[in-house]
Amino acid sequence: VLDGERYIEKVRPLDVDGGELRLQQRLIGVHKRGSGASIETESRLVDNDGNVFYKFISGAFALGAKNFKDAGVSYSAKVPIPDRAPDKIEEFKTSPFQAQIYRLSGDYNPLHIDPEQATAFGFKKPILHGLCSLGITVRAVLKAYADNDADRFKALKLRFSKPVIPGETVVTEMWQEGNRIIFLGKVK
Repeated sequence: VLDGERYIEKVRPLDVDGGELRLQQRLIGVHKRGSGASIETESRLVDNDGNVFYKFISGAFALGAKNFKDAGVSYSAKVPIPDRAPDKIEEFKTSPFQAQIYRLSGDYNPLHIDPEQATAFGFKKPILHGLCSLGITVRAVLKAYADNDADRFKALKLRFSKPVIPGETVVTEMWQEGNRIIFLGKVK
């Protein structure tokens, strides 16, 4: 199973003094996509009083899934890239050891460090974690449009379409459309 899409929305800021939070999650849909299935879940980060801090929609891609019927809802949608040069561009050179470092977050999927597992999934070599790529691109957007102020973050929606290989440079192209920033991460 690979990361396919993410939506993250900050409803209210987290308490800087900490607190007890829990993640409520439910399956909202399973849909045929190319050579597999998109499995969408909806999650909410809440406190003991039910106050929502963050909302998430995650789309995982199950390679080779078959013999099932579409069910539930889908929030999957392509965001069109503006037909002009990017307004801003940021580059970030990943380390050849980026996947081993990111593994410390608790994602131990062997696809990211074991060449045999990567080949079994159809990749030539281990790929970087999708959420690590997300962090690199969102950091670029916050740097370019929010003076690195994470308090100005409201929401993001993205689709993972191609992997990043550790050691590659992630190029984040950005376009401002009103109060939205559309961004595209690619490698060079």
